[in-house]
Amino acid sequence: MSPQKYPIGIETFSEIISGGYAYADKTEIIYQLTQSGKYFFLSRPRRFGKSLMLTTLQAYFEGRKELFDGLWLGEAEGVDWTPRPVLRLNFVSTMADTKDLNAVLHNQFSIWEKKYGVTMVSESVGQRFSNIISTVHEVTGEKVVVLIDEYDKVLVNSMHKPELHEALKSILKSVFGVLKAADNHLAFAILTGVSRFSKLSIFSDINNLEDISFNPAYASICGITEDELRNYFAEGVEELAKVMNTDFEGAMRTLKENYDGYHFAEVSPDIYNPFSLITSLKNNRILHRWFESGTPTFLMERLRNTDEDLKNLLSPSVSARSLMNTSITDSSLTNILYQTGYLTIKSYDPEEDEFTLGLPNKEVAIGVYECLLPFYTGKDMIANDNALRKMRKCIKSGDTDGFLKILQSFMASIPYSLTENKNERYFENNLFVILHLLGFEIQTEVETSDGRIDAVFKTDRYIYILELKLNGTAEEALEQIHRKRYDLPYLHDGRPIIRLGISFSKETRTIDRWLIG
Repeated sequence: MSPQKYPIGIETFSEIISGGYAYADKTEIIYQLTQSGKYFFLSRPRRFGKSLMLTTLQAYFEGRKELFDGLWLGEAEGVDWTPRPVLRLNFVSTMADTKDLNAVLHNQFSIWEKKYGVTMVSESVGQRFSNIISTVHEVTGEKVVVLIDEYDKVLVNSMHKPELHEALKSILKSVFGVLKAADNHLAFAILTGVSRFSKLSIFSDINNLEDISFNPAYASICGITEDELRNYFAEGVEELAKVMNTDFEGAMRTLKENYDGYHFAEVSPDIYNPFSLITSLKNNRILHRWFESGTPTFLMERLRNTDEDLKNLLSPSVSARSLMNTSITDSSLTNILYQTGYLTIKSYDPEEDEFTLGLPNKEVAIGVYECLLPFYTGKDMIANDNALRKMRKCIKSGDTDGFLKILQSFMASIPYSLTENKNERYFENNLFVILHLLGFEIQTEVETSDGRIDAVFKTDRYIYILELKLNGTAEEALEQIHRKRYDLPYLHDGRPIIRLGISFSKETRTIDRWLIG
């Protein structure tokens, strides 16, 4: 049997099927979408399978039944395979520039006009698109399907340039606004993107879109569930297990830790990042490539320059209404982090109608903290990595004094120019970032029956409980651990518990003293 093929960089359904690449069968849920309504909007992070979903819809609406042989849709009864004209706009490669956006639109319109014999009636992109839709319906006798991929690419990339952003928004609004007026000519339409722009702006003319971004019925329409991983990619997991010198379940646990953890509704299965998962299986190793494949510059600048507590920022609680009805252009950094895939839904409180968010997995956490660390330390990643490796070795061996001496020296070496006039939160965020990059199972702000532990991190041999006092004393910090019995939830574990009380001085800008007990 030939080895399993993985479609890295291939997002077209017909090419994946024809090329014999591994494919998680999403055709049932995609078909259900086509039967449940007419106009839709879906927000998902980048590299999450939106383009594959749209090209699957395209193949279905074009009546290409042969591509669905062996899949759910190909075996289902009563399916209407009547070919319909499909107009798909793809903005994935479009630059954040009005000239380029107009060129992309007019070039695609020219292709459709030539294909269907449409006479160009206007240079206006909105009027031209409207004429194409109505004429194609008339020429073919079938209502038109419109699929719009990454509608917001140019908008996200221009957020730091307000005038350009508004100009691009105006162009897209004139194009998308055509859809409502063309209702009699349309069979189906869907827009996908990363962000959810306010319906009072770009979507004001198409307020008939049904937003399925938070709909539990479509939580798994993009991405890969654990059942799909086991059913469609078992061969790849077995190969990875051999390389890792573990068994199938051991490989599954590692994949889950690194790439799983996304939730897109209050009731949602765990969703794996498909790009990261497939990249790992193809290369037979754990790789962290998603973060480097196109993180918006404006987002990292916002994250680096925030005055917010990183612990709270990266594990916030937000009202469902706020998360579901606000735009990426709003000031909330939490909202931006969720929509771009750096935070995901961790839990839902129905009584409060409130979501708790958090980093979805190890891959995202490492990417975020590696990006932040040079900003806080003024050192390149090579210098940072050397210090982190030394600290990591000390922690693994239980050499707590050695770990804290290196940490103390590391933080003291941060240039004064970076720390001058910084508040206490800056130094706390700095320590928070360093702890997370040590590579262990780290939890912060851990709730107990009598308070919150600043940090708990575990190795295969030890459990560390850390309490930090800014301009307080190490004695106070250690006494709090004992008085509030922060160790109680971990006593049954069997691993030795190392309790650390640490004082941090704003004057010296590093750890002042520590006690172990």
